[in-house]
Amino acid sequence: MTKKFATKKEISEIFGVPIDTLNKDLAQMKRSDTFKDHIIKPSYKRLIVSIEGYENFLRDKEMRQHNF
Repeated sequence: MTKKFATKKEISEIFGVPIDTLNKDLAQMKRSDTFKDHIIKPSYKRLIVSIEGYENFLRDKEMRQHNF
């Protein structure tokens, strides 16, 4: 079975993104109607992120920067 969600540390390792950058990306995702549902915060200290959702966010960000 493929893992659907990961912690911030795991997302950082999977995508090779520093935690500071990931935190900025997650803040953008939380503000986005398109991507906010890809973040789950079941408690004050726990936050999990959809691996596919974060990948889609990065692809969308890339497309917007390059005006594809």
